[in-house]
Amino acid sequence: MVIGKERTNWYGNHGKACTCAECVTLNAEQRRFDEITQDRKVGRNEKCPCGSSKKYKKCHGA
Repeated sequence: MVIGKERTNWYGNHGKACTCAECVTLNAEQRRFDEITQDRKVGRNEKCPCGSSKKYKKCHGA
């Protein structure tokens, strides 16, 4: 029985070498985003380069 905050959030502490499905998807999305931006700094109010038609601050900048 777990009382209070004794239980940890195991999925919030993934390491860089984690191979779970969620981490693999996030890493693939991040690599794609890095390819699109070509290591250029994206301004907060520019459209997000991922193609979502949202501002960067509301999409990947959050």
